[in-house]
Amino acid sequence: MRKNHITGIAIILIFISCSYSFAEIIKVGGYVFPPFVEESQDEYRGITFDLIEEMNKFQNRFEFIFYLTSPKRRYQDFNGKAYDLMFFENIKWGWSNNKDIQASKVFLKGGEVYITKLSLSKDNSWFNSLEGKSIAGYLGYHYGFAGFNADETFLREKFNVKLGTSHEMNIQLVLRDRIDMAVITKSYLDKYIMQHPEIKKQIIISDKYDQIYEHTILVRKNLNLEVEDINILLDEMEKQGVLKKLWEKNGITY
Repeated sequence: MRKNHITGIAIILIFISCSYSFAEIIKVGGYVFPPFVEESQDEYRGITFDLIEEMNKFQNRFEFIFYLTSPKRRYQDFNGKAYDLMFFENIKWGWSNNKDIQASKVFLKGGEVYITKLSLSKDNSWFNSLEGKSIAGYLGYHYGFAGFNADETFLREKFNVKLGTSHEMNIQLVLRDRIDMAVITKSYLDKYIMQHPEIKKQIIISDKYDQIYEHTILVRKNLNLEVEDINILLDEMEKQGVLKKLWEKNGITY
């Protein structure tokens, strides 16, 4: 009897092992883009990782794993087939001429806003003109005010943009009067204020957006996983409330 019991356990373990081995590996590219991908002490986390985990739970045809790239290197890495998907991305962010890529449905909207340090001489109309103002931006990002041109020299010479690699640092530069304003991802700012509520009384947040995000998943053409499969998966996850819980967990308004 004990022998049969052990044999049964062995069969179950083999079945589980096989079910994982049959799942096709799909690499999801991502770069530091808080709160979607965040770096802390050489560890990476963020909503992209949460979404990968949920998608792996939701189906067993594919196993999604993360591949780290950078804002500037992401195009080269995609062309070199280092990864096949990218979450929270948009075709207009430098992908328009790539014929090997398709975009899923829009599954989350967001945007970027301007912030400046609170002052009696300022109100929201202060953001109406960028002329003569220094701006903190994020290296490799595409901004609406610059016509989505991410070239560093162009941004520096045309708009007096100083580029860094940390939204938090850009916020601190504003608070310390080291720069006039910063462009911050709204979802990151919402989460940052939730964690540091005192900040809200120290800054002015623009009513207008630099750009409105329409987040999609970019999918390489000619995969076994097609863009239609991604859309169906997103629809089912939305219907079952998985995406809603994910956004709420991360302080995202949607």
